[in-house]
Amino acid sequence: MTNPRAMHMVLAVVIATLGCAKHDEAGKASGVPPLPNAPAAPAAPAPGGSPPPAAPASKPVDPNAKITGQVVVAPSMRAHVAPTDTIYIVARRIPDNPTARGSLVAVKKVPATKFPLDFELSTADMPFQNGAFEGDLQLSVRDNKSGDPIVRRKGDVFGMLPKVRVGARDVKLPLEQLQQEDESLAAGPMTGGALPPGHP
Repeated sequence: MTNPRAMHMVLAVVIATLGCAKHDEAGKASGVPPLPNAPAAPAAPAPGGSPPPAAPASKPVDPNAKITGQVVVAPSMRAHVAPTDTIYIVARRIPDNPTARGSLVAVKKVPATKFPLDFELSTADMPFQNGAFEGDLQLSVRDNKSGDPIVRRKGDVFGMLPKVRVGARDVKLPLEQLQQEDESLAAGPMTGGALPPGHP
């Protein structure tokens, strides 16, 4: 006589085995549920379809889009410029109003260690992306003793070239005028009034 308990055990093993085999055939079981916010996989392009558009390439920088030259000190100003000073070279758009300052294009800060002082202005010196480094620009230079970039102190020396074309080489940018009073380059002379023409 067959033992009923043994028969139950054999049936349980057979059922469990069949269940595992069916589960393996499906091949889709996973012990980890999908994440609720998982990013969707990128859709594969349809056969014969075009690939997704690539990001637009940036415009290459023109290697000739620069101004090079030297800052020179007028003989009468040599006593006013010290090696510990800072030189600011600034390029601006040429303003329509001669009493106004054009928008800032590029600026370079260098130590006043020796003169003539070689310089180069290019796209790398643009603090803001407000157009290309091209066309005619106004160049200015100033010797700064205070270290404050927006204040020109009495006794500082400055100079300006009203029109220089991007691409120019061997430009001579002169330090030739002496500052007569403290002046904020952000708001005009500290004593009030409009900025004089030609101030950097």
